[in-house]
Amino acid sequence: MSLQEFLDSGRLKRHKATADEIGKLFDVVKRDLADAQVKGLSADRRLTIAYNAALQAGRALLAAEGYRTAGQGHHHAVFMALRKLMDEEHHHVLDYLDDCRSKRNLAEYLGTEVASEQEVAELVREAKKFSVLLHDLIHKRHPLLIK
Repeated sequence: MSLQEFLDSGRLKRHKATADEIGKLFDVVKRDLADAQVKGLSADRRLTIAYNAALQAGRALLAAEGYRTAGQGHHHAVFMALRKLMDEEHHHVLDYLDDCRSKRNLAEYLGTEVASEQEVAELVREAKKFSVLLHDLIHKRHPLLIK
């Protein structure tokens, strides 16, 4: 689906981002990456938090590029729309994060003991790399949006 098709379907809306908004999204990313490593929380909860860090980084790039998601399925829409904004060499991480979205949904809505410690550690690593990648992309493409 093209970005125009996302707009036409109502899954994306045009958006004018500010540096403050982008900064706050990356503040959430930083907080969630730290919180996802707190000992004593369940692996399911930490997976959900690490996933949210990646999601917010994705929302930051979308916003910087002039979009925001709308309606149902907005998590899925973030990762699908990012496929149109990122080089193909990074699509594998978008596939991975979309798989994590499904795992997060199971942990959030359908049960407990869904995530393993290994899965959480992997997602934290990937979310960190993803957030740095997107921060760098925003800095390169929209330097006025990064403080």
